[in-house]
Amino acid sequence: MKEQLQLLERLQEIDNQIDRHEKDLARVPLEVQDIARNLVVIRREISEIEERLGQVQKDLRKKEGDLSTEQEKIKRSERRLLNIKNQKEHNALSREVKLGKKVVGEIEDAILDYMGQVETLTKSLERKRNDYQDFEKRLHEKKAEAREVESSAGTALTSLNSEKLNVSEAIEGQFLKRYTAVKKARGKAVAELKNGSCTGCNMAIPPQLNIKVLKQEEMVICPNCNRILFVKPENIPEHNKLEA
Repeated sequence: MKEQLQLLERLQEIDNQIDRHEKDLARVPLEVQDIARNLVVIRREISEIEERLGQVQKDLRKKEGDLSTEQEKIKRSERRLLNIKNQKEHNALSREVKLGKKVVGEIEDAILDYMGQVETLTKSLERKRNDYQDFEKRLHEKKAEAREVESSAGTALTSLNSEKLNVSEAIEGQFLKRYTAVKKARGKAVAELKNGSCTGCNMAIPPQLNIKVLKQEEMVICPNCNRILFVKPENIPEHNKLEA
């Protein structure tokens, strides 16, 4: 019985290693896809910012052109004022100059707003481009990791599955059946007995079952989680150890 328990313990160790490698094989490609999706999102955001920045710069240039036109009109009107003798015409042209200066002020406010937008968008674009470069670097690194994991995990799984087959064949049918059923239900089928408790569910087991586990003469099931209980040799009192 002791040998069967040791085989079950080893089988669980092998299954744990297999699970870790299989999780790595599944995890890394998903991480690659996640980074790639982030790159697509950032690329779209960069495109949107560039488009918005281009439009604002276009609007800014137009406003600068409008400002130049209005300022030139005011200058011409002011020069004309110097030569007008008719008070009525002078007053009309003065109002025109005053209105023109108001328009100029509004255009200048708009220009300042556009300049602020250009600065904000330019900084945002720079950040997004830096983010894109960072994600590109991470993508290359993650792809390299994926290749490495695929190679190492593939080699390890071949060896582990071969050992698992050999160990499984050495385990008696009823024990292997119990192991398989509990593993499917609980994830882990074998649990160490430590300080009178099952380490699988952290619940104390009855004293009589504790003694049976220490004797290692039969398969003992945890009454709380149904895992197969075993004990490490160093935790077995001398009077419970089987004679060689």
